[in-house]
Amino acid sequence: MGKNKQQAATEARVKKATAPAATQEVHQPAVEQPKPAAAPAVAAPAAAPAQASKQQVTLDKLKEAWTAKGVDLSKLEAKPDGKFLLVTVAPGWPIIQLGPTGGIVLPQIRSYAKAWDAAIDGLAVFQKQQARDQKKATATAPGPKAAEQTAVTA
Repeated sequence: MGKNKQQAATEARVKKATAPAATQEVHQPAVEQPKPAAAPAVAAPAAAPAQASKQQVTLDKLKEAWTAKGVDLSKLEAKPDGKFLLVTVAPGWPIIQLGPTGGIVLPQIRSYAKAWDAAIDGLAVFQKQQARDQKKATATAPGPKAAEQTAVTA
């Protein structure tokens, strides 16, 4: 059977790759390439400041934004929780979870467009969510008329 174009091209590449390598060894001796001169060792500075983690950088940026907004940071708590850093600004604020790469997650808030904005306005966003929850709970709870009507029909 005949070969298709792809098989023929593959066979030709294999022949071409193996043929010059064999002839190159026979005709020309291998010449060792000169090694580049070793780069002079650069002395490290004696007191190099340790780089801050991405979590710490994000926390510092959040602190700057909160102080610019006028939030009291006297009760700020940052607790490491395995690979996450859990930040609570004050009682009543939601927990802000900072990931190892500096990402922000607010586990107590169900919905937010941007995590950064929700973290900066955490207290307002959390209070709005709680207000919606209370409104929903009172709307679904049976009122006195509903309880009375169910008793009459029974």
